[in-house]
Order: sequence, then structure tokens, then C-alpha cells
Amino acid sequence: MKIKPLFLSLLLILFSPYFLIASQKLVIASVLNSQIAKVTQPILIEAYKRLGIEVSFKDFSAKRSLHVANEGVEVDGENHRIAGLNKKYPNLVLVPVSIYTIEGIVISKKVHFKVDGWESIRPYIIGLRRGIIFAENGTKGMTRSIVYSNEHLFNMLNSNRFDIILLTRINASKYLNQVENRDLIVLEPPIETHTMYHYLHKKNAHLIPKLSKVLFEMQEEGLLKHHKDAFMKQLTSKP
Repeated sequence: MKIKPLFLSLLLILFSPYFLIASQKLVIASVLNSQIAKVTQPILIEAYKRLGIEVSFKDFSAKRSLHVANEGVEVDGENHRIAGLNKKYPNLVLVPVSIYTIEGIVISKKVHFKVDGWESIRPYIIGLRRGIIFAENGTKGMTRSIVYSNEHLFNMLNSNRFDIILLTRINASKYLNQVENRDLIVLEPPIETHTMYHYLHKKNAHLIPKLSKVLFEMQEEGLLKHHKDAFMKQLTSKP
């Protein structure tokens, strides 16, 4: 049986690595109402676009997002997280180019002190949001309550049910600009700083070398910083 040259050429194109990447569509898990995602999602959309890959995002609670991404059935990866998640979520593979740096901050209404590492907050009743790994890890063994939303955190701090709450600076900025939170203060310096990375499920690990190269190029072009600066300017501007 003879295979026509045109048909053979089509087969070669369809099964070439470039075509397989270019025709791929990915769904990435993201944390519901995350302000950081408003910076990192445009970065990832541009990076995948340069590879010819269409990407979309699906929101979950912070903890659920990690479980779904680790399963790799409903989604193909996790938008952004701190390094080291593979210890608890072994199916997630880190893309080794930082796409954001977060500052974990302490917010108070009545207590005032200089933040000096995790032990400096041990005497207080602490509020944090479920699934925020840096806060969960740092406050183990302390007096703490874990809630499901940032709104709940601020409501409980304002009603004096917490002494302090923990959030990232970018996520806190939205709420600190609101009138009802005008009596709250940020206690400096940040309690912890983390670089954030994109994760892919291991089934997509073949994309990591090319994606890393593209993200590094975008970093060198200043695009990552541009996205962060533009969003922070918008977030902190007065209405």
C-alpha cells in the first residue's frame, strides 16, 4: 500500500512536537478572589501565548485549588504558590522562574509591636485564611483561628475577635483602602517574604523547559515588573 506524499506530510505535521504544543489548551487552578492572581495570570497568559498555548483559569478555595491541581484531572496546574509544595503535593512540578514575590504582613487594630519573626506574634490571638501555606506553617502551635475568606478575617479583626491577622501585602491592600478598615494598621517589617512560582501537573512536565525559557525572557524584558507595578498603582489609587 502506497502512502501519498501529501498524506504523509500531514501526519508529520500533526505529530510534530511544535504542533502538539501549539494546539494545546490548558486549564490552571487559581485561588478565588486572589489579588496576586491579577498580576500572575496576565504573565502566564502572555508566556503560554508565546508558546502557542491557550490557557484559562478556574477558581477554587485556596486549599481546594491545591488538591485539584495535584489530582490533575480537572486542571493542568496551579497558578502560583511558594516553593516546596511537592513535599505535600508530589504531582505538582515547579516551573523554576519566579513570577512574583510576596510579603507576608501582620495587621492589627489595637496591639502595637515591632514584628521580629514568627515568635514575636506567639502571644496574640491570630487569624488567617485557610490554604495560605506560609501563614499556616508559620503559626503552628500558636493560638489561631483559620477562616475561609479575607472578608471574614477583616470582620473578625474589626470586632476584636482577633488581635492580629496575617495576609500578603497585595491581598491586604484592597481591604485596607476601605472606609470600614480605617482603624487598622500594618505592623512592620513583613513577617516573611516568599518568591512565587507557577506549577504544572507532572503530566505537563514536558512543557517546563520551554516555558521557563519564555518566562526568563519576559523577566529580562521587564514585563514581570511592569505587570506588578501597574496593578499596585491601580490597587492603591484613591477612588
